[in-house]
Amino acid sequence: MSANAIRRTAVVLSCIVACGLLPPDAAAQTPQRVNGTTVTMTPPAGFTPATDFAGFADPSTKSSILIAELPPQAWPQLSALFGNLQAVRAGFKQKGIEVATLDKVPTASGEAFLASGTQMNAGTKLAKWVALAQGSRTVMITVQAMPDAKLDDAVIKALLATVSLGDVPSVADKLASLPFKVAPAAPFRVLDTMAGSTVAMTAGDNDTDPKGEQPLLVVSAQIGNTPVLSEDSTVIAKTLLRQTRDLDKATIDSERKVSFAGVADGVLLEGKTDGDKRFLQYFAAGPNGRYVRMITYFADNRSAELRPAIDKIAASIAFK
Repeated sequence: MSANAIRRTAVVLSCIVACGLLPPDAAAQTPQRVNGTTVTMTPPAGFTPATDFAGFADPSTKSSILIAELPPQAWPQLSALFGNLQAVRAGFKQKGIEVATLDKVPTASGEAFLASGTQMNAGTKLAKWVALAQGSRTVMITVQAMPDAKLDDAVIKALLATVSLGDVPSVADKLASLPFKVAPAAPFRVLDTMAGSTVAMTAGDNDTDPKGEQPLLVVSAQIGNTPVLSEDSTVIAKTLLRQTRDLDKATIDSERKVSFAGVADGVLLEGKTDGDKRFLQYFAAGPNGRYVRMITYFADNRSAELRPAIDKIAASIAFK
């Protein structure tokens, strides 16, 4: 996997991380296909399919099971991270996760790595399990449990034993599983969706883009149930921009209110990255306080060519 492909994946992941993670509504304990993914699994008691990310949530304990899928080319790098306890501890420490154990566990589609540990969030110590499995996609399953949740290693291993990995869903099915509506516009095309909350698009023929030359466009929704109604939308938009990899040092040339995602007072930030590219970020908070944003960056000399398609994609976005 090339350095630029890894960087692009990191940008998409950072959009997901910037959107937070904590769940929605209630339960059913039979094997269930996770919409927009290759994963079928039987969730623990109390968990129901999530409505704002790929996975399951238990509203009574605010615990969650998040499915994120990456291209098969990501497997060598990620499996190396899980290669030994020291490596996985170092890798996850950067994310604030203290890993205690590393195992290999059986699933219905072969062995998976399983790291377990804890993570502090707003003064609360959460139990955390991260599993890595290989199918037609590279699959990461993250379980986050609040102190009141009745989850332990035995429950998580029993959960993973039910996991089977199937065929890759169509682009249409992946888009339909997102918590917002969006339509690509030429020359942009869909690269992939991730975690049931994010879609990445590019303009160009390459999926891996080894030289990092192609434009990238990412639309992501907030994961979780913490509303942002009481906060200034421009402040939130700027905070999200600074949390996005490769854009933490971007220069904002303009900021203005625009109609976006059906919201009259959305925010549009424009400017330059710390390299030679321009960026645009659209942001809007919906009626329930959750937000969606679209961010794109591209070579400065392609702005006139790409702007009509970017505006068309932005106009297609709506909360579901």
